[in-house]
Formats: sequence, structure tokens, C-alpha cells
Amino acid sequence: MNITIERVTHPNEDKRVINLISKLNDSLVSISGSSGTKRANLDDFTQENALFIIALRGKDAVACGGFRPLLPQICEVKRMYSLEKGKGFGRKILSALETAAKEFNYQYIYLETRRNNDNAVTFYLKNGYRIIENYGIYRERKEAVCFSKELSYL
Repeated sequence: MNITIERVTHPNEDKRVINLISKLNDSLVSISGSSGTKRANLDDFTQENALFIIALRGKDAVACGGFRPLLPQICEVKRMYSLEKGKGFGRKILSALETAAKEFNYQYIYLETRRNNDNAVTFYLKNGYRIIENYGIYRERKEAVCFSKELSYL
């Protein structure tokens, strides 16, 4: 079945998004002990130059992710999640976010995950992201690992 990508203008009001984020939060708690909600709120994706998307298989939302502005030329990917691992849903979301970020005139994408989140670390490395020095609120956080990708390579 085909996967389609849909932009969600008000993710904080969309039941499909809320369901996926609830599952993401549960997953993050089991991996790291924290849901990540302190670092990203769904309202973050309603601001100017931000975006939230979902992947649909038929009518079912199977993955999500978004970006928000970090600096004028840098956006930050947050709340990436896929219901099923190894199906390519995460890659479709990430690719769509990269394309949209370039359309928004961002030059770089930054993101953070926990060092012990092996699946996420491997996923981002496989998709062309490189580890960078921890930035912003993650600067002094040893459990965090930060990534960057230059969008001119797309």
C-alpha cells in the first residue's frame, strides 16, 4: 500500500498526531526515562517557518515528525516517530522534512536524541547526518547526542 505525506497545520488538535505522539512519549520513557515533552510541544509546529507532517497508509497515520526554527538558517527536527520499524516510514518522513526545510530556505537541519537510543542514532547516521557538538540546551547534557545535515546536498 502506498504511503502519502500530509501536512498538519494544527498538530495539537489532530487526533491522529496526538495518538502518535502518545506512543512516541511511551517509547521514549522506556528508552531514556523521559518523554521529551519538555523539549518540544506540538504548539511549536504552528509558528512561522515550522512544519509538522504525518505519513498515512490508507487512512491510518503510521509516522510523524516536524521541524521548527532554531536560527534563521537552521531548523530543528523534533518528534520523529514511526509505528513500525524497518518499513521505511521514518525515512519517508525525514526525506519530506528535508525537502520542505530546503523550500523554507533553511541551510541546515539540527536534531538531538539520546545516546542510548541506538535505533535513532543509527537511523540518522544512515541518512547522512553527522554528529556535531551539542548545541543550545543540550550543550552540557552528556546523555544527548546532536546531529546536523547540510541541505545543499539534497
